[in-house]
Amino acid sequence: MLRVQEIYKRFGGLEALKGVSLILRSGEILALLGPNGAGKTTLLKIMLGLLLPERGNVLLVEGERARPPQGHEFGVLLEGSRNLYMNLSLLENALYFGGIRGLSPRSIRPRFEGWLERFNLSDRLHAPLASLSRGMQQKGALALALALDPRFLLLDEPTLGLDPVSRREFEKIILGLREEGWGIFLTSHDLVTVERVSDRVAFIRQGAILKEGKTRALLSERAREGYVLKFREPIGQQVAELDPRFSPEAPDRMIFLGSWDELMPLLSGLKREVIEVSRGVPSLETLFMDLVGRGK
Repeated sequence: MLRVQEIYKRFGGLEALKGVSLILRSGEILALLGPNGAGKTTLLKIMLGLLLPERGNVLLVEGERARPPQGHEFGVLLEGSRNLYMNLSLLENALYFGGIRGLSPRSIRPRFEGWLERFNLSDRLHAPLASLSRGMQQKGALALALALDPRFLLLDEPTLGLDPVSRREFEKIILGLREEGWGIFLTSHDLVTVERVSDRVAFIRQGAILKEGKTRALLSERAREGYVLKFREPIGQQVAELDPRFSPEAPDRMIFLGSWDELMPLLSGLKREVIEVSRGVPSLETLFMDLVGRGK
């Protein structure tokens, strides 16, 4: 497993990370969630050895042994495929980055072509990256990351800009890799995808971890005696302003975190037609807003 221990990082007067600790195990997907500027990218760079922390360390734990990981032990997919050259073909990218890693063309090419075949991209081997769709670019970048034979995958906004079909396809790939035993560290603002694929989530704000745990357990814990209210028309923020126990789920839905006896007297004051009330667990977006967006 990969262990991040008490990481502190400062840039001048800005304390970017304040004792961040996380564990990523093989065969699981851990998502780090937070607003822009929370410290996610800084932590990624420290994990990769691109930045040095003031205090703390990153360790690869193997049985009784623990050591700092090497850069080649990570497969990295950056936001918008920024770790590939757009004017080169997929094969040229693979040969170039494989060469940087010390891998011969005879070694890297068959591995890369094997992953392309799995991702249905074999016919695009010689196509310039810029000629491919966003979804194909992301799959090509992931194929290269895997072909370099890493121990863990670090994915930064992997579904950014993907259409719904490509996003679902990418989710399926990620889940398949997890079943094969890959440890996957994911940062994303796509909370719908994170909710579907993650085993555990950690929420970070202003460089500090607010809460961490199994995704489903955190959602169930937050639900308590929750109720989902569906309205006939979009409701804006008016309902949430009535009582802090209301949280937006969608333009026409709210979740109420409380008991039925607490909800009943509030219904008449909503001044919006409620067409359905049901028991429900809040979404990851609601949990994110409660923990991070509103600073709770």
